[in-house]
Amino acid sequence: MIPLNLRPLIRDMVLFVAAFAAGSGIALGALHLFRSPSRGLPYHDDFANGGFSGWEAFDGNWNVHSGVMVNESNERGAKLITGSPYWTDYALDADISLNSTGDAGIIARVSDAEPGVDAYSGLYGGLRVRDESLVFGIANHGWSEFSGSPMPNPILPNVWYHIRMEITGCHVVLSAYQEGQRNVVRLDTTLAECPRQGKIGLRSYDSGGQWKNIHIAMLNP
Repeated sequence: MIPLNLRPLIRDMVLFVAAFAAGSGIALGALHLFRSPSRGLPYHDDFANGGFSGWEAFDGNWNVHSGVMVNESNERGAKLITGSPYWTDYALDADISLNSTGDAGIIARVSDAEPGVDAYSGLYGGLRVRDESLVFGIANHGWSEFSGSPMPNPILPNVWYHIRMEITGCHVVLSAYQEGQRNVVRLDTTLAECPRQGKIGLRSYDSGGQWKNIHIAMLNP
């Protein structure tokens, strides 16, 4: 039989253990939610408020004008990053327009981003003026191009193109078409190895660019 003078102490210990277990459960639940690949999805940014809170710039000169994100610099490898480092399988859509020669597009599963050319780990899909092509490759603080296909018409400055990248595992489908046309160019690539998770971003190389209507939606593996 428990002595009367010890009963409050035992009661308090039981309550403490119960509270600790409940707190640990809440903490683990919060951590699981934070690391969930679905957290924050679907995501949409139309830059309607004139700012870009939540985005992080690496090189470039980024500003918002009338709902359009503009990089006014021709730096090589400028990029603007947002999202969760735990996003895995998703579709990324954007409307893009190039300002000059060079290339511009979108990046996915981004990590380890730093200032500099190809100074990140992730997947890139974009339009390249030099050979009038849609191109896809991987950056890992260096560049490896995997596929490309010519666009049906010359890539023109200040003309809008829609670009979409779908990623499930290491299977990537990249597509693009000029606004007002439905002649879609499509690249379908399965990689032996690839980045498995990461943020999204906008990127240009030796060209300024414009982006709008950024959408990300989760895909089932």
